[in-house]
Formats: sequence, C-alpha cells, structure tokens
Amino acid sequence: MSLEEYPTLDRPVFVNRQEEIGLLDAFRRKAGAQFMVVYGRRRIGKTALITHWMSGRPRTKIRGFYWVAHRSTPEILLRSFSEALASCLEAEIAARLSFATWEDAFKQMFALAKTEALVAGIDEFPYLLESVPGLASLLQKIWDGHKQGSQLKLILCGSQYHMMHEQFFTPKQPLYGRATASLLLDEVSPTHLSQFLPHYSAPQIVETYSVLGGVPKYLEMWDDRSPVLTNIRELLLSPATLFRHEALFLIHDEIAEPRTYLGLLEAIGGGLRTPVTIAKITGLPITHVGKYLHHLLALKLVRRVQSAEAPNVAQTRLSRYEIRDPFMRFHFEFIHPHPDLVERNRMTEHMEKITSRFDAYVGKTGYEELARRHLESLGLVGKLPFKPDAVGRAWTPRAEVDVFAISRKSQAALFGECRWNSRKMDVSVLTELQTKAESFPRLKKWKKHFALFSKSGFTAELTRVAKKERILLCEGPLVSM
Repeated sequence: MSLEEYPTLDRPVFVNRQEEIGLLDAFRRKAGAQFMVVYGRRRIGKTALITHWMSGRPRTKIRGFYWVAHRSTPEILLRSFSEALASCLEAEIAARLSFATWEDAFKQMFALAKTEALVAGIDEFPYLLESVPGLASLLQKIWDGHKQGSQLKLILCGSQYHMMHEQFFTPKQPLYGRATASLLLDEVSPTHLSQFLPHYSAPQIVETYSVLGGVPKYLEMWDDRSPVLTNIRELLLSPATLFRHEALFLIHDEIAEPRTYLGLLEAIGGGLRTPVTIAKITGLPITHVGKYLHHLLALKLVRRVQSAEAPNVAQTRLSRYEIRDPFMRFHFEFIHPHPDLVERNRMTEHMEKITSRFDAYVGKTGYEELARRHLESLGLVGKLPFKPDAVGRAWTPRAEVDVFAISRKSQAALFGECRWNSRKMDVSVLTELQTKAESFPRLKKWKKHFALFSKSGFTAELTRVAKKERILLCEGPLVSM
C-alpha cells in the first residue's frame, strides 16, 4: 500500500486553494491552445487540486481527462494513456480507438480540441519522460505544429522539482518556452490548519504545524482526537507506518546518490547553520559544502537565511541555512540522527528524547514563524511603531534575535523574543532581549522597540513594565480558529 492509499480521516479534502482555482479558471478561459506546468513537492495536493477543479465544473462547460503516469514500459503507458483519452469520446468510437505510437496519440489529443476546448491533464510527467525516450522532443514538435487553431488546454504536473524545472525552465531543453502558464504549489497556510484539525486547540495546531508543515496529505492522516505526541509515536515512529521512510523517499526521488546530502541535512537539523559549521560537523571541505548546498537550494530542500539587519541582503558572508520543510526539519532533528532507536523499535526511549526537547523545538520552528507572520500583518495595517522594510531574523557575532523588523528610512528596529512553554514569561526575558539589542552596532543610534511572544502569557510584573515602556505583548498561539 502506498502513502496515497493510506487511510485518511473524515476531513475536508480541499482547503486554502481558492487562488489556485482562480488561476486554473483563467487558464481555461484563454483563447487558443494553452500549456500549463504545475509542480511542487510530493503530497502537496497537485492531483487533488486539478481533479477537484475538473470535476467541480459542469460537464457542459468543460471536457477533458486526467491521466497519471508511472514507471513502466512505453507500450503499457501508451495503452493506459489511450484509455484516458478515449474517455472523452462516445463509447462506440472509444472502443475502436487504438494508437500505434505516442505521436498518433498526441495528434488525436489535438484533433479532439479542434472545435471545442479539451483539458488534458498528465500527472507524474517526469516518470513519463524516464520511461519513453525522446518524448519531450516529440511533444515539442507536435505542440509547435498543431497548436495553431487548437483549443487544447494541456496541463503537465510533476513532483520531482529538479526535473520539472530543468525540462520547462532551462534553455536548450525541447519544452523550454512552450508553457504559457506555470503554478508552483506550496504548503497550505498555517492559518487554515484548523479546517484539517477541527478538534484541536490552537496550541495543538501550532505543534502539529511544527511537525508536518502545511502538507495536505499528512494533515489528512493526523488524528486530531489524539494528542500530538501520540500521533508522532503512531505515525512517525511506529514500524507499521509508511511515514517512517517518507523523508528518505522524498530525497531519493530527487537525488540518485543521496548519502552526502543526507549528511548535510542532518548537520543542519532543526537549526540555522553556517557553511563553516556544516563543514566541521560533516568533515567535508568547505568548498564541497558550498556545491552541495547550492544543489539543495535548487531542489527547495533548504533555504538561505539572511540577517534582516544586514545592510545588503544580497551578501552571503553571514548567510545561514535551514531545512525548508517542517516535516523534513523534524525528521532530521529527531529521527534520522537515531537509527539505532528506529531500527530496534525502541519507541519509548525515542519518545523520551523527543518529548524532552519538543517545546523548545516548537518555539524555534512553528511559533517563531507565526510570530514573524504576525508582525508582518501588524505592519501592513499600521499597528507597529513604523512600517517595516523587512521582517525576519537578525544576528551578529555576539547575539541572535528570533523575530526582527526594520525600517531603514525611519532608522527604527523592533526586536522580538518567543517562548513556547507552560510558564508565564517574566521580566528577565525582556531584560535579556534589551541587552541583545545593544549587540547590533549598526543600530546603536536607532530607535529600538520590543515585542514579546508567549504561549502561556506574562507575569503581572512584566505586564506592568510593558505598559510603561510600550512593549508589544502577544499572548497565545497566534493562529485563528
């Protein structure tokens, strides 16, 4: 059984994709032949998006088919594609439909769109390219020769980011420049997670987001009638779960020889790392680390983070790197470093390691991200002391700030600190943050503001001081319910 067939709970299957639906509607309304590329990481909901969009429209207004490729022989794939194409025809005609070549099948696809629009969706397109040599060149030739006067709306989807980007956005590739639209599907926003997890409290939603991110397939399988740590045990650690090898599968899907890359991802783990630190942990030469990081950046597995305080955001000298995906971040923080516990099914011991650091992990991942989003929202509606140029993190060799906003025009900066635990935040956290702010020499004469974010609220003393000094206090999980 694949993860796609894994049992899911009774949840809304379609959340937070209104903008994408609008883009697809606009794509379909355009006159003439249109060619859209839809891509994004596996489990992100590409198939659900396209099939929902196609099935949700009246059949009198849209006709088409959606076909999913797989790794097989060209002959088997051609037969399967022919059956999907035949579904657009009357039964009597479809029964006689047979194609000797892929060229014949593609020409028939265009023929069906001569007088009436036809939506043709092909999913897992990289698998088709792997299985049918020369198919990209063939499709390019037929597209160039038959698009004039056609009403075909062709949608090609794929999960292998590297191959999709190379095929459609790299010069000298046959299909480069042919797409008339592209859609990179990203995770569901954390503000919409309550629709997947209706029985969870706001703190539980933040904790779940820190583990899974906003990947719809994972959220559908998460049991929101059980505690978060129970789900981690049953879905991520249990030997019976298909989640157990999911992270490695995602990497193998992109990288043929992943051993060194796995080492880099483990070195980065759940934190921000510099290339020098990564080189020390892995034992790789610093020049090699740069090459591997560049590839991981291209695959969207990691991201480069700049200090928002730095005057030139393009500079890389102070860059740090983090794993982009919360699910992958959790895996390389808590699971990949402990193969002995995983392989010997020592789940109790493994859960003890996770539980002891879980609050700190949530605070540094999901909660910090939500705090930065919250500051951005406040800035947009004029509820900060200044309008920020940038919101992010900031650091110097002497100090690091979780949440930071800056306006160079106003020469003002806001320093923020997050705490995700069951204790009320006290005034010592503010004092420590104010001390950190003095470690930014470029901002020495700037106006400094402060914000504190706490899951469990604030002591009476801190509340009194904050009111007097006009400190922004943000209490709770920062997600809407």
